[in-house]
Amino acid sequence: MDTHNNQLELKLRINHWKEGFANTALTPEDMDELSVHLTSVYNEMLELGLSENEAWMVASNRIGKPEVLHEEFKKVNSNFSVNRNWMMLLWGAVGLLILQAIFIVLPLLYSGTLLNRLKLTDERKFITGSYYAIAIVLIVLFIFAIARSGSIINRFTNSLTKYASLYAIVAVVAGLWAAFFSYILFANYMALDGGKYDEERRSLSFLMFGFYFPLIAITAFATLRYFSSEITSFKVFNKNINWKRAVIIGLIAQTPVQFSHAFPGDDNVRYGIIILVSVVLFLIVGWMLSYSPKGITILAAAQAVPMAIWIFGSIVNENARLIFFVFYIVKLLALAAGYYFNRRKQLDVAY
Repeated sequence: MDTHNNQLELKLRINHWKEGFANTALTPEDMDELSVHLTSVYNEMLELGLSENEAWMVASNRIGKPEVLHEEFKKVNSNFSVNRNWMMLLWGAVGLLILQAIFIVLPLLYSGTLLNRLKLTDERKFITGSYYAIAIVLIVLFIFAIARSGSIINRFTNSLTKYASLYAIVAVVAGLWAAFFSYILFANYMALDGGKYDEERRSLSFLMFGFYFPLIAITAFATLRYFSSEITSFKVFNKNINWKRAVIIGLIAQTPVQFSHAFPGDDNVRYGIIILVSVVLFLIVGWMLSYSPKGITILAAAQAVPMAIWIFGSIVNENARLIFFVFYIVKLLALAAGYYFNRRKQLDVAY
């Protein structure tokens, strides 16, 4: 029983010790390695007859203070802290976008529908009470986040080494839905305000494309880039692309293409914009994939989302089967062209 309690207390000590390195240049792998050494020294001190507090003090002093270790590891992991800080900043922005959609946009959009279902006698009191309750919940969450910032950062960065692909998918899917709901709210407001809906919708479509997509796409990319301490440059990232990352990259590239479908106006102009955006983005994706040694596998993975869009669109709208097929072929050709030309260039340089 005492041994179990000692191990539990040691685990709590180590977790608290790791929190002190949340804003340093140490990677999760570095902290795990130091934790093993710290545990070893701690157990040695216990065997020599020291108390638990004395053993911990000696072991932690031997490892070194966070400030000293940060300076030492900064020489080796010069880009790590910068990459982590950028990723945390981007996730903060996407997180606030998602929170805004959940706690502000959705209640505004669907409060009327909810009231119709509940059939309350005092609707005004219910709405104001709900908004006050949401505000209190948000304040509590923010206070908790500030108080536990070290623990949150440490757990978040550690989990990224295992679930980076999942985090990237969450950033893309949840972020896009949040952006979509925000777009609906603003578009409805402008339409009710007496403005010309098509013109306002066009400007809002560009706003979505110019703000929401880069934010979400860069966050997903930064998350994947952070997946390993070895991935510190764009070219190295490309060399480490596997089929899972290729699917996510294809999803990210498909996103602005889907946004461009919302462009109001003449069909021919809209089709031209969709094709232009598809060619540019999937040429870039093909260029990125050409650095990976996995070849055909990641090409097939990258085109999975466009193929799914083509199949789904053809089923839902039979009259648009031809145009959906054209859109898919354009992406496929651009993907193959980007891969082929950059791969050929690499081979020419090698020989």
